[in-house]
Amino acid sequence: MKKRLCYALCIVLIASCAFSSCSLNKNKNKASSDPASSVISIGEESVTLAEYKALFENYLPYMQYNGIDPLESRSSLDSFQDWLVDVLTDDLVTLYQAKQSGFTLTEEQESELETIINRDIEDISDKLTKYAEQDHGDDPSVSVETYFEGLVNSESEYYTGVAMSWADYQEYFRTKDRESYIVQAYRQKVCGEFEPTREDAAEWYENALENDRTIYTDSPESYKTDEENYELYFGKKDGVYPVTYVPSGYSRIMQIVVAPAGSLSDEYKAKTARLDELKAMYSELAFEDALNGSDEHSGEIEAILNEYRALKEAADEEYELYVSEAREKIEKAYSELLLGKPFNDVMLRYTEDERVTGGADGEGCEAFRIKGELISLAYSGLDDWSDTVKEEFKKLEKGEFSRVFMDEDCFRIIFYAGDEKPGAVDMDDIYEEIKAVCLAEVQDSQWQELLKEWKKDAALTVDIETIRKVGEDSLKK
Repeated sequence: MKKRLCYALCIVLIASCAFSSCSLNKNKNKASSDPASSVISIGEESVTLAEYKALFENYLPYMQYNGIDPLESRSSLDSFQDWLVDVLTDDLVTLYQAKQSGFTLTEEQESELETIINRDIEDISDKLTKYAEQDHGDDPSVSVETYFEGLVNSESEYYTGVAMSWADYQEYFRTKDRESYIVQAYRQKVCGEFEPTREDAAEWYENALENDRTIYTDSPESYKTDEENYELYFGKKDGVYPVTYVPSGYSRIMQIVVAPAGSLSDEYKAKTARLDELKAMYSELAFEDALNGSDEHSGEIEAILNEYRALKEAADEEYELYVSEAREKIEKAYSELLLGKPFNDVMLRYTEDERVTGGADGEGCEAFRIKGELISLAYSGLDDWSDTVKEEFKKLEKGEFSRVFMDEDCFRIIFYAGDEKPGAVDMDDIYEEIKAVCLAEVQDSQWQELLKEWKKDAALTVDIETIRKVGEDSLKK
């Protein structure tokens, strides 16, 4: 029963981590077996043996699942133990420094924290109640309340080394939630003072340029996907970075795209399916007659043609009704273009491309609105334009727009907006974006340096002898 809430508490104990060797000076004290005793402490802040063991036992299967078995050898166990010490110590010294500095939460942060605490305690209560009800179902002679208190006693003893009442256990979680929140808030405040320098940006740029030049020289077709992902998602998704090199052979087009509303009926689809059948029947019979030099199937062929003409007329009428509103809309846009109105102005009024307009959230791609989207006649890549669009593009000179044409069940008008300048992108053109990329790296780097300094505090103690006992009995060799 003791592991039922393991992940809930582990999330409180640790928010994030990276596997590394421990950088602490360990104090070799006599090993303790008291689960409520401190194994890491600084000032009034501490981690108990029970808390350390809980984290150890709940991260162990995660590591094994990912192909790293800390129980494989004494050295691998030591490394895992040291990693957990580093993780816990990072938070402990941060909490200590926050309190030493007089750091306090804002009213808004306090409100958010209270919401988190209430949510976590409610979640724990719900889970324990569920287990208590299950146990009561197995043995109704004991009340749900009694089972609940028993679960609280065993869970709290497992995680803290002390069997607690529900009131005390709630307070424990309240304290842990507060400490975890303060650690994150203080890190955010301190890191807010770290800014990347121009040298940081230049270093990132040079490395990225070397990499991008190699990639887009070898695989120029991937440029469209990467550049448009950057234009669409930079600052919104992780792993999206400015592109620093442009291969030759790319241009920009804008488009007005209008799609018919709704969908074609099942009856229409049945008609088109039958038309395909009739074509196949006609071809087979006509081929046979031509091969034999006869008109043996002329009557059947005439009947097929009559049915085909009547069915095609009916299908065309339904299709025209289906596309009529969209056709009227695109033709209105086209008429405004013929009057000399700027293409991007007309585009924003009429296009239904949500990557441009943003749809319901109104956050379309600014680059697509101003520069257009990438197109190349030299390369074909992922999410590329259709052959139809490329054929229409071939007919245009820079600054010209196409006729209205149908493509992928939509009406389109495209505009040749310009050509991409090949070669290296000037660093100043993407300087702010590079700074944003560097910011996280610089903040993390400087934060790690700060943690190293804080860990040199003589008040920090680690009971390494007791920690070395954790998991020792399960070693494989």
